[in-house]
Amino acid sequence: MSRITDKLTDQAWRHAMGRRFETLTDEIFQVIRWVLMVGLANYLARSHDAAILTLTYWVLSALLFGYIASRFLLRPEIPFLGNPPGRAARLAQSALNFLLCVGVFLLTLYAVSELTRAIAAYRGAF
Repeated sequence: MSRITDKLTDQAWRHAMGRRFETLTDEIFQVIRWVLMVGLANYLARSHDAAILTLTYWVLSALLFGYIASRFLLRPEIPFLGNPPGRAARLAQSALNFLLCVGVFLLTLYAVSELTRAIAAYRGAF
């Protein structure tokens, strides 16, 4: 118990934990903000049937894909294969991370689409 108390009163530890928590909440907020923007664009494109709104939806979706890709590909990759030696193994590692990125993106777009459909049905739009 005294170790926990010592950690909680250590200013350097509290600062480091605060920075980690801030980084985590910032990432979560960014994802939620992007999903809400894509969802709004999807709702507007479905309810008003204008080409510019559909284009806006797809541009925002592409930006969301870029953001998700930056999380999984441009920052340290998820080590599916550990620390593989050799060029082919590193390419396989990157390919697996890219597939994960595409999967997360498709699941996100599916969730946005279903949420938009539910909101539109609730509001009687279509």
